[in-house]
Formats: sequence, C-alpha cells, structure tokens
Amino acid sequence: TADLELRLVPLPVDALEPIRDDVRAALQDAAGNLAEALIIAQSTEAEAATSQVEALIAEKVELNQRFELVLDALEMKGVDVAADRLYLAAVETLTLPVPGAEAEPKPATEDKEALQSRVDELIEIVRAEPPAHERPVPWAVSVTEFELELGRLPTDQIIARMDKWQQMLQKQVGDRDRIGRLLNDNTKLESVAEIRAEAEALGVATDDITIEAVKARLAEMSQTQQGIINRIVERMRVGIDLIRDRGGDPSPYTSYIATSTGQTLNFTDPAVLAAQVSAWATSADGGLKVALNFAKFLGVLIAFWILARILGGAVGAAVKRIPRTSSLLRPVLVGITRRVTLFIGIVIAISMLGVNIGPLLAMIGAAGLVIGLALQGTLSNFASGILILINRPYDVGDVITAGGVTGKVEAMNLVSTSILTFDNQLMLVPNNEVWNGVITNITGKKTRRVDMTFGIGYADNMSDAIEIIAEVINEHAKVLKDPAPVIKVHELGDNSVNIIARPWSTTADYWDVFWDITHTVKARFDAEGINIPFPQRDVHIPGPIEIKLAPGSVDAAAVARD
Repeated sequence: TADLELRLVPLPVDALEPIRDDVRAALQDAAGNLAEALIIAQSTEAEAATSQVEALIAEKVELNQRFELVLDALEMKGVDVAADRLYLAAVETLTLPVPGAEAEPKPATEDKEALQSRVDELIEIVRAEPPAHERPVPWAVSVTEFELELGRLPTDQIIARMDKWQQMLQKQVGDRDRIGRLLNDNTKLESVAEIRAEAEALGVATDDITIEAVKARLAEMSQTQQGIINRIVERMRVGIDLIRDRGGDPSPYTSYIATSTGQTLNFTDPAVLAAQVSAWATSADGGLKVALNFAKFLGVLIAFWILARILGGAVGAAVKRIPRTSSLLRPVLVGITRRVTLFIGIVIAISMLGVNIGPLLAMIGAAGLVIGLALQGTLSNFASGILILINRPYDVGDVITAGGVTGKVEAMNLVSTSILTFDNQLMLVPNNEVWNGVITNITGKKTRRVDMTFGIGYADNMSDAIEIIAEVINEHAKVLKDPAPVIKVHELGDNSVNIIARPWSTTADYWDVFWDITHTVKARFDAEGINIPFPQRDVHIPGPIEIKLAPGSVDAAAVARD
C-alpha cells in the first residue's frame, strides 16, 4: 500500500478517476461475494463456510485500503469523494459474525473436501439467484437477506433498486384498489344478482352464492393484497434507511408509501364494512397480528411488573443487611428500582406493538432535557435528597430542627422531607432547604443534658438553695446517676443570684425531668422562704426637688393642699 500511495501522488485527476472506477468495481464484486457468503453462513454451521467468509473479508479489507488511497489522492487534488467514502463506510459494515462459528467442531472423520464442495455449490446457487425484485415472489425474501443485498451497493444502485420496488408496490396497490372498487360498487354486484335471477326464471340452473358471500370474499382478497403491500413496504424501508444514512434523499419513496398504502373503510355500506372488518380480523397481517402483538404487549408488561416487584423486594432485603443504613434509604431505593424496571418494561412492550422505539427514545431524551431545565429546583432537591440518604443525619421517627421547622420525621422522598410538628401539623420541607441549612437532631442520642437556671435573691442563703435543688434532682426517678448532675452558682445578675442545674436524663424523659424539677424547686423555695426575685430598680435622689409653677397656670392654693 505504501508503494501504491507513492505511485498515485503524481497522477492527474483524469488518470486517477479510471483507477477509482476499476477499484470500486472490484470492491463491489468482492462485497457482493461476501454478502452471498454471509447469507449461506447464516443457514449452515459448516467450518468451510466460516473459512470462506474469512477469506472474502480479507479480500474486501485489501480492496478497501486501495480504494481509500485512491480517494485520498483524488481529494488532495480537489475532487469531491464524499459519496465514494459513504459507500466505503457501508461496505465496511459487511463483517457480521457468522452464526454457528462457535458451535462444537465436527468429528474429525468428516470429509472436509466434500463439505467444502457442498459449500461451493451453495455459493454458486446464491450467485446465480437474481436480485430480490426479479424473483417470482420478491416480498418473500427475508429482511436480513434483503439488507445484505442492498448494503454492498453504492447509493445510485440502491436508488435504482428502490425504483423497481416502488413500481412493484404501485402494481400491488393498483390490484388492491381494483378489488376495493368492485367491493364498493353495489351496482355491478346487483346486476350479477339480477342476471342470476333471470336465468333461474328461465329454468337455467345457477349457483346459490349470495352477494354477501361475494363481498366477504372480495374483502378477504383485498386484505390479502394489503398484506403483500405491507411486506413490500417493510423491505422498502430498509432501502430508505440506507439512502438516508448515506446522505441521499428518500423522500419520494416515503411520500408514496405514506399516501398510497393505507386502506379505506366503507362506512356507508354496513355489509361492506362488516366484510372488511371480518377479513381484517382473520388476516395474518391484520387482526391476528394485532392480537398477537397486543398479547405480547400485555405479556411484557405483566412480566416486567412481576420483575419490578421481585427486584424491589431484593433491593429492600439487601439494604436491610447493610449495617448502619438509614431506614429512609430502603423505600427510596425500592421505589426507584420498581419505577425504572417498569419504565424499561413499558418501552419494550411498546416495541412489541410494532412501534419503532428509536424516535420514542430520542423524544424521551429531548423531553428529559427540557424537563431538567424547567425543574432545576426540583433536581436540586433530588441531589440534596441523595446526600441526606448517604450521610443520614436523621432517620424516620427522629425529632429534628431543619429548614426552620421542628418536629418528628414522618417520611422522606428524593424531593422533600415530611415533618410532623408538635401541634400536629404536617410540614413538607424541600430537601434543598434541609441540606443547605443547619440540621439539629434532637433525638439523635439516647441521653440529653437538661439545662436549668434558678434565680434567688441576694439576701437569701445560696447554700440552702443549692441543697434544696440537689435534693429535688437526686430524688427524681428519671434523673440519671451517671453522668452526675452539676449544680453551681453561675452568675451574679442584676436582680438575682443565678444557680445552674445540669442533670442528665434519657432523651424520651427530657421534658418530664425539666417540668417536674422546675415545679418541685419552686414549691420548695416557697416553703423554705427563699425568694425568686423579679426585675426591680432602686431610684436614689441626691436631694430635695424644687418645683416651679408658671404664673397663672395652676392654682397655688390647690397645689399646696395637694
């Protein structure tokens, strides 16, 4: 290839173009032989078929390299080779795996020469076969074989083949339409009935076939013709996709298919409509196919619903086995697993109806992008929910203060946390506000310190007050002995001497300890004569105050009397 590259550089365009045509023709022949060998290899498990395919692939690879060098030389000289490169890319796809290549080897006693001879005969048979559109029943060719046949051709030859198939489709549509016109022409059908009646009146024997039976048979023939049309369209779509992938314009074929291949129902004649519906319902390409597809649709949905339940249960059981995981995590993961499984099942089930899910998936992706941009706040809550589940600062049943709300955590999803306040209000707090603020888990620990402050007057005995507080705390059944409570004179305030008390209790008994001790200490202080002062101020006046009245403003005698 290096020598060929050097030889091509000095050649002018008019000398390179014939070389390109020769190499392309050789590549086309090699690709054709490879496609035929692949067709044979799909129907046999012979090792010789595998060897034949490998040899043809090697030949094609060598021609690909030569063709690419010629195209590079032409492109360097300003020639547009885009169409040739598209053809080259299409031919390179003819490297399909050979079914049966991994099968168990044949016994060593088998005659390999006879086997190779048989394979060569099959290859010659395939080579002698005409193109699909020239066969007696072109629409009976499998879609895979038809795709291999077209895949090796350049775009212009694919378009030529598609023209043949469109002519074939046009003929079949014409045949169907002629049957449809007769089916809907009551005048002709009634004239036949009149002729039969006149013959019977003259004593001429006639058949006893009714017009309704004729209509039913015509409807059946029309439906059969529609089945042929559907199979032709299915194969034409292969060529349409190839033309589109190579940058061509398949719109003439798509437009004709869209406007000419549909069936028209006769709603003005109940008998004809009933015959059409009956023929469609019993047709392999009509009602039976729809029923089968619908059964597949329901079967896939039920199967994935069961699978979603199984996977959800498995995920829930797995989460339970993981130590120190949040109980909030289990329902969230179970819900996500079930919904994702069901979504996949719905998409697959839709494909069972014959719907091309490629555009559907593209539409879902585009819709996801739009929804993601529109719901940025919700996605932020989603991310915060994931972080909460991973770090688990709280769990179901904990009393927390988060997002400006204090209460008991009832539930959580990936968007919000449900908090039940102490006055029985259910608050839904966005996870973003919870995670981006301070989270206080009030019941996160088993024990809590009860912080209390008692104020006494400056004239009261501090030791007596401390002794009373200590007795009350030590006698309370719900105060923990370890850690030991702390009672100290804490502050000399403006109006009182403040004594702090720091007993410990279980988290569940916090408020019982706080309220009971506060009530008992107040009662003991009152009984012992210890004053709990309130804010007061002493005002000191340094001397007498002289009051002067403005002349005539107030009666002096009245002031003196007062």
